[in-house]
Amino acid sequence: MNAEKYLARLHASRPSAPTAEALRALTRAHLEQVPFENLEIFRQRRCPSLEPEDLFRKVVEEHRGGYCFELNRLFYLLLRELGYDCYCAAARILYRRTDPRPLSHRVIVVNTADDGRWLCDVGYGGPGPKGALRMAPGEQNVAGETFDLREEDGVTAVYRHDPDGAHRLMAFRDEAAMEVDFDVLNGYFGYHPGSIFTRKLVVYRCTEDGLASLVAEQFTLTRQGETVETRQISGEAELASVLADSFGLVLPPCAG
Repeated sequence: MNAEKYLARLHASRPSAPTAEALRALTRAHLEQVPFENLEIFRQRRCPSLEPEDLFRKVVEEHRGGYCFELNRLFYLLLRELGYDCYCAAARILYRRTDPRPLSHRVIVVNTADDGRWLCDVGYGGPGPKGALRMAPGEQNVAGETFDLREEDGVTAVYRHDPDGAHRLMAFRDEAAMEVDFDVLNGYFGYHPGSIFTRKLVVYRCTEDGLASLVAEQFTLTRQGETVETRQISGEAELASVLADSFGLVLPPCAG
């Protein structure tokens, strides 16, 4: 792990100590600089490698993004390199779903010596938190959005507060998961025809005051919680332009 190159990718400096303040800044920088994207899965029909050297090459050297199993693994490795005490947990995505949901997500739990425990997630996209969340009960505001964490039936549930009420965003057991478990989940979501990531393009990137998203052919830009642009993307040329201008990505060719 070349931490200096990774930090340069994030436009961030090495923190002098593994503090909560530095953690919050690094998490936010990651969300702004490294997009959530499934181009490798959807366009190139490849299941992403989770090997650290492959992730570093893709995200840092090639200036690509990735999805949760990639981004939260690589960010976890950076945090360890910077001296943070942290581990990864497996979560269920529950947002606006009532049916039973499988484990499908990777998050990072970080213990800071100066300010308690934090939940970091740089690989959710969409309605996910746009910064680190304190692992403590009570509502908290992150980048203009409100969340709270609750202990329910032996799991930690993260709630997102929308205009129509609080909704469970995800839930996880507050314990370290094994890497082999994430390998299995990555294999399913990277290959299986039932995976959302094999069926449509999904790209997100935080901006300074909002979020850019591209889901299937629809591009949306929000600022301060308000939609300021939405349009349908038509054709490869327009897709390549949107990916470059709004997400800093190069459109890879489709697999044959």
